[in-house]
Amino acid sequence: MRVQWKPVVLWLLCLGLSLEAQDAEPERDDLILLPEAGVVETPDTADRITQEDMEREGAGDLWEAVRHVPGLIITGGGQRNDSNFMVRGYGTDSVPIFVDGVPIANTYRGDGDAARLLTGDLEEIEIQKGFSSSLLGPNTLGGAIQVRTARPKKPLELSFKTSLDLDSRFAYSGNTQVGSVGTKLDWFYGKATFQYRNIDHFRLSDRFIPLDEAPPEQGGNPQKAGNRVWSDSVDHKLTLLAGLTPIPGLDLSGVYILQTADKGVSPPAVLGGRDGYVIWDWPRWDRHSVSLNYAFDTETLYLKGWTNYSKYDNRLDQYYNYRAWMQDMHLPSSDYDEYSIGSHLEAGYAFNPAHKLEGAVTYKQEDHRGIDAGMETSHIREDTWSAGVEYTGRFLPKVSARAGIGFDALIPQEFQSRLNDAMIALGSDWYLVKTKQKFLLSAQAGIFYDLTDNHQVHLTYARKNHFPTMFQRYSTRFGETLPNPRLGSEFANHFELGYRGIIAQMLHLNAAAYYSEITGKIARIRIANPVSPDVSVEYYINLDKTATYGLELGFTCYLFEYFTLGGAFALNKYRILDSVAGAEKITYYPEGTFNLYGELYPLKSLRIIPSMEYTGARYVNIEGTEELGSYTLFNVKVAYDFLTYFSISLSVENLFDELYEIREYFPLAGRTYTLALSARY
Repeated sequence: MRVQWKPVVLWLLCLGLSLEAQDAEPERDDLILLPEAGVVETPDTADRITQEDMEREGAGDLWEAVRHVPGLIITGGGQRNDSNFMVRGYGTDSVPIFVDGVPIANTYRGDGDAARLLTGDLEEIEIQKGFSSSLLGPNTLGGAIQVRTARPKKPLELSFKTSLDLDSRFAYSGNTQVGSVGTKLDWFYGKATFQYRNIDHFRLSDRFIPLDEAPPEQGGNPQKAGNRVWSDSVDHKLTLLAGLTPIPGLDLSGVYILQTADKGVSPPAVLGGRDGYVIWDWPRWDRHSVSLNYAFDTETLYLKGWTNYSKYDNRLDQYYNYRAWMQDMHLPSSDYDEYSIGSHLEAGYAFNPAHKLEGAVTYKQEDHRGIDAGMETSHIREDTWSAGVEYTGRFLPKVSARAGIGFDALIPQEFQSRLNDAMIALGSDWYLVKTKQKFLLSAQAGIFYDLTDNHQVHLTYARKNHFPTMFQRYSTRFGETLPNPRLGSEFANHFELGYRGIIAQMLHLNAAAYYSEITGKIARIRIANPVSPDVSVEYYINLDKTATYGLELGFTCYLFEYFTLGGAFALNKYRILDSVAGAEKITYYPEGTFNLYGELYPLKSLRIIPSMEYTGARYVNIEGTEELGSYTLFNVKVAYDFLTYFSISLSVENLFDELYEIREYFPLAGRTYTLALSARY
């Protein structure tokens, strides 16, 4: 294969002009002791991913950053070409993502694409499973993901990172650029971060054997051996942050985020033949967000909140067949024109050094317009109100507790639809739906016991809920789905027994055993079309009960000053307590996952980081008749710090060129090389 030299030469020229700074001596977090008795802290059970963790693993987006957290299962592929995850069996529509407290899910579907959330401007990712704050707002059925934007800490901060990706044949496959400048003064701080990622393609494992050799022009599958068809994408992200600190304890800030993406055409399923794939192109996947934030904190009282406006613009172009795609002849564009506007007010008061009460009110209005061929075909607008109260207290020197209650209300304002495929089949054109208000309660409580200063056990319970999304209630998916406006809400009860501790000042452990039971789980089944009973359509319903349970273990061991070993293990089990329409299995939910990494310092400025990840077998259909095999991946990274501010690294992902899938018929990248150079001041 001929190497594409132009992108490589351009990258090398950029390399000579830009570098990322690192301290010459690698840093290690100090051992963290548990809070002293009598100090008001908010105990939790969350997992945290730091900037250093993301840098070590080379994570460029949220999907890559969370894939090694125990209890999280990555998902992806399919017609939408999304990359998302499940948290203990709960999808991202019921485990919302918050950026600095603001929920960022797409209005209509209630989720997003985790691969589009670039992480170059982030400081920390916090994963709350089941037991999450009652102050966050609605739809935290399975937990919450809290993402925090990095703020400047010095009078002048400069950083730049550039990376070059090569496939297993050393051909150019992509590049990433991240640059930021920031300042922190006595009364002002500001930071600007720009991120660019261009994925030209990824190459499949050399073990991949195409199932269809016929040319795509003759109805064959376009995927042959070599590069993955339509695996290109382009992402841009601009983050602007400015804040004022005029008096001690007061912080006023504004954040603007512009995120654009061209996801390209969804890579085809590789099972063979024209019927094995669709040609859906996503040329626009944009988000604009403006937030005004405030915080005032004293020794006993704090006030904080935000007001946010987010605009989402997505476009789908469909091609009838491969010939149409070759001639760039697609069907009329289908657009989502959406916005979300809302505010959050939160306050907390410490009665004394051991007892604290907090409360929050959140309002959000969401508006979705479906546009086909330039004509509005649907309009949905809904309001959500939430109120929560949470108490934290330390009753004994070694015992603390945290309890909360929340109230959520969904108030539909408008729904109308024109030219709806399903309704046309029923003999209607324009129609209205009599919407119904929904009200939900949530509650949680946890007890945390400090065995010693370095060992803590906890027992928590949380009852959470989730309103069905607009998509689940109203979508017709181009005539393939029958709407169900009366779809009910989901409820979950979570129980967890956990332990966190430090053994011999070198081994950090985080373990949990959990049981989670969901009532009214929303599932998609097939039923007979009311108009044409010989043709089936998809339909969303509520199942009775489904339970997930398992064990999780995360650890970090500082064996020597020059060697660190870390990893995570999860055993994921489930039971469908009420089988509806043959639903016997949760799809793509492996029973076991395991990952391990080492960080070795043979020289003061040289790091060698080998890692591996294992994912067990999964069922691909709800009947449990098809299974996707397990896979094990090995990776290695070598990084060298030099001249105080600079670092260069070489990474090899999927070292042994494993052929693997996280979704049936959607294979992922084979061996990939990444060369990165970074500088920070």
